[in-house]
Amino acid sequence: MKPALPLDKTARLVARALGVTPAELDEGLRPATEADFPAVVALRRQVLRENLCWDDEAYLRWRYQFGRPHLATCWVCTRGGEVVGMIGIEALRVSVAGQEHAVHAVMDIMVRPDLDGCGLGVWINQAITQRITQGVPHGITTGQAAVLAIGSNPNSKGVVARTFQPLPDRRSHTHPLHFGNFMAKRSPHPWLASLASGVLGAGMGMLRVALLWSRAPLLRVERVTHLGPEVDRLLSRSLRPDRIEVLRSAAGLTHRLLHNPRSASQVWLARQGDEAVGLLATRFTRIEGGRLALQVMDIVLAPEAQRATLSALLARVTADGFRRGAEYLSVTLYDPQLERFFTAPLFKRQAHEYETMAWVCPDGALRRAVESGAGWSLFDIHTDRDQG
Repeated sequence: MKPALPLDKTARLVARALGVTPAELDEGLRPATEADFPAVVALRRQVLRENLCWDDEAYLRWRYQFGRPHLATCWVCTRGGEVVGMIGIEALRVSVAGQEHAVHAVMDIMVRPDLDGCGLGVWINQAITQRITQGVPHGITTGQAAVLAIGSNPNSKGVVARTFQPLPDRRSHTHPLHFGNFMAKRSPHPWLASLASGVLGAGMGMLRVALLWSRAPLLRVERVTHLGPEVDRLLSRSLRPDRIEVLRSAAGLTHRLLHNPRSASQVWLARQGDEAVGLLATRFTRIEGGRLALQVMDIVLAPEAQRATLSALLARVTADGFRRGAEYLSVTLYDPQLERFFTAPLFKRQAHEYETMAWVCPDGALRRAVESGAGWSLFDIHTDRDQG
């Protein structure tokens, strides 16, 4: 992938293509206001077209500052008052060995389709990144911060690669729940596919009993619809000094997991006595042919008996996924210690070209921690690919 030009050169080229000056281009990049909401909705309809299958107005008010509370700030790029592009910015705090650092995650970058190819998307990324990393007071941050891109899609992958420094990709692991579609693709005889599917399903069910249910201690695992102080205590206890931890709260998780109008999650808590010792969030997604898959959105584990706690949680969510007809369960993460639990024969690692991570980081301590190979507490809860 060819690297992007320096920001000033990109600005001159893009400004010329848009018929404005570089100064006007820079002034037109600003936080969106309520008055911009209809234009942002219209831009997303132009970009997403037939892929737009949810209530996007409700989603935008859930994610961005158009509503309260919100997860991120929507920025727009305007030309003569007309919205021609957008990007989302979420302010995160991460902890590394007890020290907190500011990180801003970028997402939802979109450019009006008739302006594709002029470099506007690259310029928006570059301009936002410069403002954040240099601490420019444009309402984003009061000091220098790292900029992180988590995940990509066919439209954004090239822009991300030209703007940011690549980090190790997150890794996906899948566990099959039903084998009907898998065998139907491999056998010309429906009866044989059905027989093989039944045999494989029974075998995998026995493995789940042996490797999940048998490892589970005497924990209570139940689905919850409210996250309160016990989850805040669990989040605090779960912080590991060997991992880059995204700092969260029960209130934030409630909004992100349970109130998402596009795809609300199921949240399961494992308790030992009256204390929460583990949390696992999942959501059902539609895949090719309208089939169901079950996706792990987040995992939080207290430091004691992590394998047993995770086994108890996985036993319950896989049983729920199996009953509801999900074809497989998937989990995507970059955490070598936790990934030891997602191994054969229950899980198979699968390549995914859009599980990319990339960044720009002026913070030396944070950069050194990442370069040392530390894991991240980043699951699919932190990506922008959250469509139902």
